Amino acid sequence: MMGSNNPGGAGGGMAPGMGAGSSDGRHDDEAVLTEFLSSLMDYNPMIPDELVEHYLGRSGFHCPDLRLTRLVAVATQKFISDVASDSLQHCKARVAAPIKDNKSKQPKDRRLVLTMDDLSKALCEVNHFSITSEFLFFF
Repeated sequence: MMGSNNPGGAGGGMAPGMGAGSSDGRHDDEAVLTEFLSSLMDYNPMIPDELVEHYLGRSGFHCPDLRLTRLVAVATQKFISDVASDSLQHCKARVAAPIKDNKSKQPKDRRLVLTMDDLSKALCEVNHFSITSEFLFFF
């Protein structure tokens, strides 16, 4: 995404201070960030702004910038989506596992039912990988 808006074509995704023309790279990164933040004004996340502002306020964070509130909403939406997707994978694996006792106990209706165990396993995986670095401030 970062390199797609770079008119020169090269070096758009590089960190500031790397490669030739580091000041141009920094300017490009700031332009991309500014463009991204302004696009958040047009985006309506699934989580309402009021709800995000409420929980940010309860945690002691007050910011009048709606773009930042929507950025938190988008990050939270991604987090919830990842947990739900991982839970679904655990549910599918559980349903696909054969029942050892009796073959007649195999359900004919293959509906997936999400259990707390599926959700718990997904949350444990998230806890081990990303909560420490990206979402610790929100929870």
